Amino acid sequence: MLVLFSNLFRRLKIMTSKHVGDFLRIFFLLIMVLLTFTWLFSHYEKVSFFRAFYWAVTTASTVGYGDVVPTNHAGRLIAIGLMLIGVGILGLFLALMSAAISDFRIRRMFGMIESHLLNDHIVIIGYSRFIQSCIKEILDAKENVTLVADLDKAPFDCSNLVFIKGSVTDETTLAKAHIEKAKLCIISDEDDSNSLIAGVNIRINYKNTYITALIYKKEIEKALKEIGINEVFSSSSFSSRVLLKSIQFKGASKFFSQLFDEKFQEGLLEKDLPSNIESREFWVVMQYFKDKHDELVIGIKRGAEMIVNPAKTFVVSTGDKIILIGKK
Repeated sequence: MLVLFSNLFRRLKIMTSKHVGDFLRIFFLLIMVLLTFTWLFSHYEKVSFFRAFYWAVTTASTVGYGDVVPTNHAGRLIAIGLMLIGVGILGLFLALMSAAISDFRIRRMFGMIESHLLNDHIVIIGYSRFIQSCIKEILDAKENVTLVADLDKAPFDCSNLVFIKGSVTDETTLAKAHIEKAKLCIISDEDDSNSLIAGVNIRINYKNTYITALIYKKEIEKALKEIGINEVFSSSSFSSRVLLKSIQFKGASKFFSQLFDEKFQEGLLEKDLPSNIESREFWVVMQYFKDKHDELVIGIKRGAEMIVNPAKTFVVSTGDKIILIGKK
């Protein structure tokens, strides 16, 4: 509950950040009016200050439960004054709140905000055809996404998408995405040279971030790997490898399509290593997952290293991730 209120407060703080001065002035004026009429009502109606304050709030908010009412002419005049002044000020405060939320939605749609609220999110740099074909699936998977791209407006009106308008090569624009808090950064611009520049900037400024690049030209692939990009896929190299495998083994393209198709029952998964099989040999791990979950272990991920089909005597250790084909 505390976390929920904390996140709500942070969201309100961000949404109202441009209007904080107006909010403070109106809020201060509203409090002063309520306290003034509370004192007057308490004095002339001979009720406690708390009871008078309760009356002032219900009257100013037009709720008016009727359990506390003025009983003399002075109290009625005070009530008239509060209705004329307090209701107007409270209405102004609520109107400003509505305007701030509307303004935030507009700034969010047109990429004029920062990725303040997100942690462990996916940052996407650029909006290439690769990204256009998969970003909806990423958002549908309930992943929090920050998109940095030079677009007129956000491609989707989605609560878990933060759009930042600007050049992917500009360090100031990239800083708004708070890449240091992201679990993954994907770079894929229509212009591979922009992807290369963005990759250099991000690797220099965010040394611990895991970066994947999706590019068009194979010659850029080597350059990106040399600057420390963790994974690089070029359309030509990936397609040619699938084509080659299809020639050697008919049906290879169908295998890859099914493996990455979200609608297919089986898929490529990553799971934590169960504590009861830590420090065991790889063949034991394979047998454990096949017997217990009917899943096929194909490799081990150790840190940034991917070990595909290790020897059966390979010993797994604490912190390893299991790469397998299983039910999604």
